[in-house]
Amino acid sequence: MENRGAYPPVQATGQPTYGTIGTQTTPSEASFAATGWFARNRANKPQMNSAGAALFVLVSGGMNIAWSCGFDNVQGFPTNTHILICWYIAAIIGAAVSAFISNRVSKKLIYIFSSFLILIGGVFFVALADKYGGIAVARYLNGFAVGLVFVPMIVLIGEEVNSEQRGLGAGILVSGSISLGIYLQIVFASSFSYSTSTSSNSFGTTQLHGIIVIIYAVLAFIMSYFFVVESPVHHLMLNNEHEAIDCLRRLQRPFVITQEAYQRLEEHRRYIEASDPNGDKCIPALVKLCLLRGLVALSFSPAIAAAILWSSTVYAEHFVTWPWMIYGLCLWLGTYIAAFCLDSVGRKLVLLIGTLFSGVLAIVIGAIYNDFVNYFIPSKMGSVLYMLFVLGLSVSFVSSASSAYLTEAFPLHLKPYYIALSFIVEMLVLLIIGACTPDKDSLAAYFITFGVFYLAFFVLSFFCLPETKRVSLQEAQSKFKSILTQ
Repeated sequence: MENRGAYPPVQATGQPTYGTIGTQTTPSEASFAATGWFARNRANKPQMNSAGAALFVLVSGGMNIAWSCGFDNVQGFPTNTHILICWYIAAIIGAAVSAFISNRVSKKLIYIFSSFLILIGGVFFVALADKYGGIAVARYLNGFAVGLVFVPMIVLIGEEVNSEQRGLGAGILVSGSISLGIYLQIVFASSFSYSTSTSSNSFGTTQLHGIIVIIYAVLAFIMSYFFVVESPVHHLMLNNEHEAIDCLRRLQRPFVITQEAYQRLEEHRRYIEASDPNGDKCIPALVKLCLLRGLVALSFSPAIAAAILWSSTVYAEHFVTWPWMIYGLCLWLGTYIAAFCLDSVGRKLVLLIGTLFSGVLAIVIGAIYNDFVNYFIPSKMGSVLYMLFVLGLSVSFVSSASSAYLTEAFPLHLKPYYIALSFIVEMLVLLIIGACTPDKDSLAAYFITFGVFYLAFFVLSFFCLPETKRVSLQEAQSKFKSILTQ
């Protein structure tokens, strides 16, 4: 074991000096750190592994969101409003609990417990596929697990992932995981939509859902146990500098103490010192992110699924499932495209592009639906269908940008509570939409409202949302304190 008994003092200027300790940066390490994006990505891989160890929990959550939007194909009982929205209720409760325990309980323990919950839920999906009560319990457990893990995951991405890759990490690990789950559930449901379960062939979408969730739970448990590293910020807040520097050592490759580790330690210390325990100044950031996450909730809902069903059926002149799969694929690919742009192009520009395109497309779709005659014209419904595909791509930009902003907008002491509130707003919007039964008469109102909200937020974000790419958490937080961008 290397000697970590002594640490270099900090100069009055706030910059660390680098004395002799167990392991230091060598010339080969310095050249390795400067060889480009792929080398930096490899060096910082432990940061992504730690923060994103529970990404499969979010993937299972995305599958349940799609389940709530009608992609269930259950046999044995009819679905009702309760079983469609119970997952959102549980997710809200989980996020509320997580807000209070994230700074008090080890994040590794939260990750592992969440993995255990979705494992039990997966078993219920397989063993009690045709029982209403069994599926309801499974969805409650999964929703609670996703809400429980969402808050610490956002916190770890913000505090552990290097500022040059924070947007990439948030986009892929959070938005990318949820959209992947949505896409997978759409594929599963579509694959079984033409078949019915019989006594000789009882395997269906519900059992497949449960098996996949069980696999995800095992993977999440293993990754959480071996990869999760506690946030160095958390240890510094407890005045445990030895543990903080050890965490930084484990969050980079090679696993040695380098000058960069000390620089990040000093950056975290300044972040803690600059954090304002008074949350009043950060209310504008909370309002902006709550509005933004509420808009993200509109990107996939029963109304979207109904619009795809109606337009594709009229356009193809018979029932088809491939449009659902393409929309889900666009949601998933869009989050990845946006994620790779967040740290280069910037969060704000990605968000502006997403809100502008989404708003315009939604209003055009709503205008077509507003004329009842268009519902029965194949060419009109074909146009709507392809615009929906582009809409799925553009709203993914908004989702990825919002995840990046969540990791860096809030003050340190109130961060778990504000992240939880933003997530709860998103779940409430989904719950309200899910409680309503969509029909073709309401599609015009839905998409016009969708478009107006997105265009309004385009204007709001242009003046009120800052650009935070590649800046420290301290700088990002200071930019969010004012209502208008400086």
